[in-house]
Order: sequence, then structure tokens, then C-alpha cells
Amino acid sequence: MLFLVKKIVVQSYFTQIMDFYRKSFELIVENQYDLEEKLTQYFELYNFKINRESSNTYTFFKKLSLLDGWKMNPLDWGSRITIIQDSDTLVITYYVSGNSQITPIAFEKLFSEFINNLNLFINGNQNFTQSNALEIALARQKLAKYYLKILLGITFGFIIGFIIENLTSFQYLKTICVFLSFYGTIKLLNHNIIINKTVSD
Repeated sequence: MLFLVKKIVVQSYFTQIMDFYRKSFELIVENQYDLEEKLTQYFELYNFKINRESSNTYTFFKKLSLLDGWKMNPLDWGSRITIIQDSDTLVITYYVSGNSQITPIAFEKLFSEFINNLNLFINGNQNFTQSNALEIALARQKLAKYYLKILLGITFGFIIGFIIENLTSFQYLKTICVFLSFYGTIKLLNHNIIINKTVSD
């Protein structure tokens, strides 16, 4: 019970400093003959689990995990992709909760290209692995840069805390400064990501 409370508190804490990703897509299916097989093949290759809710509704998902913060591929974060088939149209809702540090909004291009390549595979049997691999590599590079900024923020906080603690003999000041720097850096990064996304839209 105590672990559950801690987990809820941690998730609530990080929800305040980052936003989730949610976007809808519509795809026109030219040939529905092997649609279910192609959908399953595409998402299972990237380790998504499937839940067939009805004859025309598919849900592909990855469970949110406390280990998501260590996963360098945003496609591996907790997510849910709901696909509703309406005649020859697929209505897709893509939701990503993030990794509790960086808002998944920063990786919108990866998620959009992932669905675009699904479209090319369904309608044109085009090979998608190379294109997706490239987008994943770019997302990893981007995420690494964000982590570097967080590390620099923590280092700055540690130095400031170390200096002040030595001057004042106030115990635990380094720890407090490191935590505040970590929190502040993450909040500033996510704020800038969301602001830049809003401006570009």
C-alpha cells in the first residue's frame, strides 16, 4: 500500500511539470484484404501489445513503467494507439504519457512519421524499417541532448550548494540545491518545448 501511494505521488509530481502527447490521424485504406495482419505485423515488430476490443477497433499499447526514464527510444514509453475502422478509413488516436522527465511532445515528428510509415506499409507495401530506424536514431540524439542539459543543471546546483554549505555549515544544502536544480531544469525544458510547439503551430 505504501509503495502504491509513493508511485501515485511520483506520477502526480511529474504530471505537473510535463504534458502528454495526444494526436489523431485518419488513413484511407485502399485494400482491406490483409489489413488486420498488416496492423499486427507492424506494431508487433516494435513490441506493442494488442487488445482487440471489437471487430472494428484495435488497441496497441505499451504499459507505463517507472523504468521509462531509462529508455532512450520514445516509442518504448508508456503509450496507447487506438485504431477504429470505419469502412475504408482508419481513425487513429495516438497517446504517449512520456518518461516522467521529458514531455513526449518533443518527439512529435517521430510519432507522426511512425504513423505515416504505417500508412505507406498498409497501402503500398513499402519497407518501413529503415525510415523508422532513422527517426528513432534522431529522437535518441535529441533525448540525449535534453539529458545533457539536465545533467548540467544538476551540476550547477551541486556547485552552488557546495559553496553555500561550506560558507554557512548548513547541512543537506547540497542535496536541496541538486533537487531544486533538477526540478527547475526539467520544468524549464518542458516549458520551452511546449511554448516552441505552440508557436510553430
